[in-house]
Amino acid sequence: MKFKINGLREPGNLEKERAVIEILEDGNIGTLIVASTRQQDEGSVSSEIKNSYWIPDQDVQKGDLIIIYTKAGKKNNRVTPTNSTSYFFYIGLEAPQYNEADETVVVFDISDWKSLRRN
Repeated sequence: MKFKINGLREPGNLEKERAVIEILEDGNIGTLIVASTRQQDEGSVSSEIKNSYWIPDQDVQKGDLIIIYTKAGKKNNRVTPTNSTSYFFYIGLEAPQYNEADETVVVFDISDWKSLRRN
């Protein structure tokens, strides 16, 4: 899945805090995980991640936007005037996760993953 992080909007404000992801090719976003981490040097982040959120399966098209809110809410979507779709997802936290200046968002594409069934 090809995507671009368009920004972290309103960090520190629980009601408006959100990550915005632009979709660069048609596909399914169910292989993306969004998490918070700390910015280190330019172009690098800490390997310590918090509050990971595995985005549910959703077919999307190039140009669509994925908006991940920190607060609680109900998944929904809206068609824009340009005929793309904005999809809204909610992590469900009770406090903002980007309070400090060095806290940032990281998005992982885990299209090749494994699990183990415990006996």
